[in-house]
Amino acid sequence: MLPTATGRIERVRLPETGQAFCARIAFAFPRTPVGAAEKPVARDLVRVGEVRRICGRQLRNWGLERFDDSVRLLLSELVTNALQHGSGSQVGVRLSHTPGEVRIEVRSGPVNRLTARDPGLLDEDGRGLLLVDALADAWGVDAAGWVWCVIATTSHGT
Repeated sequence: MLPTATGRIERVRLPETGQAFCARIAFAFPRTPVGAAEKPVARDLVRVGEVRRICGRQLRNWGLERFDDSVRLLLSELVTNALQHGSGSQVGVRLSHTPGEVRIEVRSGPVNRLTARDPGLLDEDGRGLLLVDALADAWGVDAAGWVWCVIATTSHGT
């Protein structure tokens, strides 16, 4: 379980969204240096499953198990995207819960803009942001380069 990760669970005010206090788990893990590999290496890709497990456990702690599949899929896509295209020496992950939503944020170096691709039928990748766009209620990139997405919890019967 992310033995080299740093993490904490905290209650914070999210100034970027204007939300009141929320619960948030935040952690980071090192990644293979940029340029050392053309594609993410196996030890980096193992982190995707670890992130999914950590965040799945946190969703259960918050009583949000019904969002587990969607949140884990979104996490997988955003963390994999950070590993494939990020430029930082580590990947940061934040999962927050406010009274109306679950927010996922991932960062690995500066990002100005993301564009969903239109992969061909036989392409092996390029569908991650299409999945994020289809599953999330909103997504984008903030000024600090965090790629974020949200799932509304109030519209799902909570």
